[in-house]
Amino acid sequence: MKQVFRLFRNSYRIFFNDKVAVALTFAVPLVLMSIFGSVFSGSGGDVQGVMVAVLNLSDSRVGHQIESSLDTVKALRIVKAYKDDAGRQVVFDTASIKDFVRNGKATAALVIPLDAYTDTSPGLKLNFYYDPKNEIEMQVVQGLIQQAVFSQVPTLLQQSGYRQAERYLGKGAGAKFRRDAAALVSRYFKIDTAVLLNPNPSATRSPGADSAMKRSNFMENIVHFEKEQLIGKELKNPWTTRSIGGWAMTFLLFTLTAASSSLFDERKSGVMLRLLTSPVSRDHILWSKYLFNMTLGIGQLLFMFFAGWILFRVDIFANFFNLLLIIVAASIACTSFGMLLASLSQTRQQAQGLGTLLILSMSAVGGAWFPTSMMPTTVQFFSKLTVVYWAMNGFLEVLWRGVGTSSILLHIGVLLGIGGLVNIVSVWRFRRGRIFD
Repeated sequence: MKQVFRLFRNSYRIFFNDKVAVALTFAVPLVLMSIFGSVFSGSGGDVQGVMVAVLNLSDSRVGHQIESSLDTVKALRIVKAYKDDAGRQVVFDTASIKDFVRNGKATAALVIPLDAYTDTSPGLKLNFYYDPKNEIEMQVVQGLIQQAVFSQVPTLLQQSGYRQAERYLGKGAGAKFRRDAAALVSRYFKIDTAVLLNPNPSATRSPGADSAMKRSNFMENIVHFEKEQLIGKELKNPWTTRSIGGWAMTFLLFTLTAASSSLFDERKSGVMLRLLTSPVSRDHILWSKYLFNMTLGIGQLLFMFFAGWILFRVDIFANFFNLLLIIVAASIACTSFGMLLASLSQTRQQAQGLGTLLILSMSAVGGAWFPTSMMPTTVQFFSKLTVVYWAMNGFLEVLWRGVGTSSILLHIGVLLGIGGLVNIVSVWRFRRGRIFD
């Protein structure tokens, strides 16, 4: 038993001697817990919100009330105008608001048509145009819009109907009509008459779960959302098409980090010293390693996208040239990232631990696992500094939207810029470091 205790104590001594490994053991879960906590608990700063375009063509009170209600939803960024090519502010019309969504500038658009609601309307009609490039984001948007609409419609519809009854029947007969209508609705929809007679929810006792659900069903029969999906209708497997880029980037970063860390194995085995005694310089070794990792990354990404085509019918050939451009740019940026980790670390274990921390953080922040629009504003800012964010958006533009080369030049430029900058730092660190000693 004494020997077991000594070995146990020795294991902890070895562990604590590697300060970086100790720090990463606790830093990785702490960072990830902070990221997930800030996203799902709403802490960590105000959420910038999902962009939604709104066009109100109706002069009715209902239309203006819905528009005002949407303006107060913090999780949405309501846009009512855009800038044309000349930089002039232009108010949306029916055609331009659809193009705004098709071009990826907004997730969805709500149009309140001219005939949305009149005194003789049996219900409220709204037009909803959307781009479901991210399923979670789309469900949140639809839920928030419906909540904003339903929060205003019950009061407005009741008030309008009661005013019309009093206008045509007189005050006394109108009041009786109001009570009879409430009783009729209560009979068929099982809703408390107090809820129907008093349009102010805070003035009445909150109904039970069944009553609330029936009331929600009643409102859905009154409010008609005419939905139209503008992008992605022809895709055979939308969910995989949206997600495959995130999977590919996460696995690519792990692969290239491990490949770059092989420099430590070559130094430990003596291969590095034997190479340096031959007519080979340090720069030759670095460039050979870089080209190997870059081509390995391109091969892995191509393999994953071909697997997506075979297994999940993801259409990669309709826009294959532009997909290949993003693949090459992403591989260059990720290879530079792997080489940087190797240049900053003293051991393979440090490189792997630091790589795990940064890869999981970049994947979470960059949008590989859930949409960046749901993150706090501060996190959204840092997401744009990651290779995952620009590669993910590039893959979405190519596979989901089918854009041309000009539309992905920014993504390619940023990825290549990150790769070039990181390469400069990596080479400088390698020349100053001890990995070749």
